[in-house]
Amino acid sequence: MPEIMKLQISLRATKLKNVAGAFKGTSDPFAVVTLLGANRGDKPKIVGKTEVIKNTLAPDWVTTFKVDYELGQPANLLIKIFDEVSKGDNKPIGSAVFDVGSVFGAKGNSKAKRMKGDKGTVFCKVQKAEESGTLRLKLSGKKLKNTEGFFGKSDPFFEIMKKDQGLRGSEWNVVHRSTYIKNDLSPSWPIEDIDVGVLCGDDLDEILIFRVFDHESSGKHDLMGQFETSINGLVGAKNSGFQLQKKGKTTGDILVHAAEVSGIGGKPKAIVLAPDVPIEEMRNVTLSPSAPPLPSAPSTGNPTFTEYIAGGCEINLSVAIDFTGSNGDPRQPGTLHYMHKDGQKNDYQKVS
Repeated sequence: MPEIMKLQISLRATKLKNVAGAFKGTSDPFAVVTLLGANRGDKPKIVGKTEVIKNTLAPDWVTTFKVDYELGQPANLLIKIFDEVSKGDNKPIGSAVFDVGSVFGAKGNSKAKRMKGDKGTVFCKVQKAEESGTLRLKLSGKKLKNTEGFFGKSDPFFEIMKKDQGLRGSEWNVVHRSTYIKNDLSPSWPIEDIDVGVLCGDDLDEILIFRVFDHESSGKHDLMGQFETSINGLVGAKNSGFQLQKKGKTTGDILVHAAEVSGIGGKPKAIVLAPDVPIEEMRNVTLSPSAPPLPSAPSTGNPTFTEYIAGGCEINLSVAIDFTGSNGDPRQPGTLHYMHKDGQKNDYQKVS
């Protein structure tokens, strides 16, 4: 039976060519992912497209894609990057093709490719998809420090970052990005359902970095502050929250209204430790230490062969063919390579 794995694909790019045109600012890139057929004549399958990131030539997309992969079978991903045009056709920036198995087996499960014509570099990461449930999260801010000066208020949004192994060792990557709230220093972000596997795999104690930014239409968002916690830390911070820090100074509070985890271990399971408390009441609370963390998801057992490969193992295989004529015809009894019909092993088979 072929081994079928579900893989998770994430993308980012750097130094993209600006195709927005003169006097029209910076490109708004998004990527389209297509799974190419393994055999000639197979029809390509569009897997999906990323979100659009405004005014940047170095997008770090948070949209991930899941595909089924048969170990040992050829599978290629075509990544096409476009500049979104509000009126008219989207403008192509460039494209790159990645071999799924090659990326999955590479160091850090990542590879980079430069697009033809010096149009930028695409980074592709292929990991085993972890089915670890869903985090339902509701956050708000309290008295965030304004970064807009005297003539306006900040437009806050938050990002969640996790630590991955990349091409050059460990690196922090954005895995979730919220919407931004205009002109509000005590923003209430919408409740969201986030894939736990994307956030931390199956380790609910893995440290995540939450960063809050003031959204700028230019794409150069201003950092308002950040804090570190885990999913267990979020769940344990019921009716409380975290202090934002920037350059060693407190720049506001982030309050946790809901942090519910469901579907852990493949069984429907809800952990509701942060009830729906009215926002106005939450804004008056004093931050307190988090409750003891929940236990992490149990280990799934011994790693599989593919997990060894994904961990960065290198396998060297040598194949040799013996053409020595002095060994005689292997079809003739008495020769060194003779294959006995009764199952008896020859000398070579005995030492193999």
